[in-house]
Amino acid sequence: MRSVSLVAIAATVGVVSCLAGSMMPREPIEQPVPTASGPPPPLADDPSTQVDKLYADLLARRAALSLPTRPPSPEAACEPVCPIDDPPEKPSRTAGCTPGAGSACATTCANADTACEDAARICAIAKDLRTDASAAGRCSEASATCADAHAPCCECKPR
Repeated sequence: MRSVSLVAIAATVGVVSCLAGSMMPREPIEQPVPTASGPPPPLADDPSTQVDKLYADLLARRAALSLPTRPPSPEAACEPVCPIDDPPEKPSRTAGCTPGAGSACATTCANADTACEDAARICAIAKDLRTDASAAGRCSEASATCADAHAPCCECKPR
């Protein structure tokens, strides 16, 4: 009889522990994440993305300086690498540049200098990419903008 009661106790303990286990909170089952459609967004540190941002800034500065819009230069073939020239120096740092005093001239020269900084950064990235014809073309256009920015800065007269 004793063995029957031990078996009965063991069975009761097993049932109680099974029931107690089912009362524990369970981890929620993770649902699949819906996938995005289309290509992934460009990375912020992607060189092409950097060139695009700098080029957009350069176009805004070109407009602020009232420089005429240049026609886009055709993409040249890069065999084996693209020829990349350095942009000119900042207008306010060139010899013989004597802009007038005043806030309008200071703003004009600041925009011109920043356009040249953007050009230098675009050309540096284009040199790193070496075979990217689009970046080389943007470098060429940026260098021309930097050169064009010399006149509005250095010939600025207070109004």
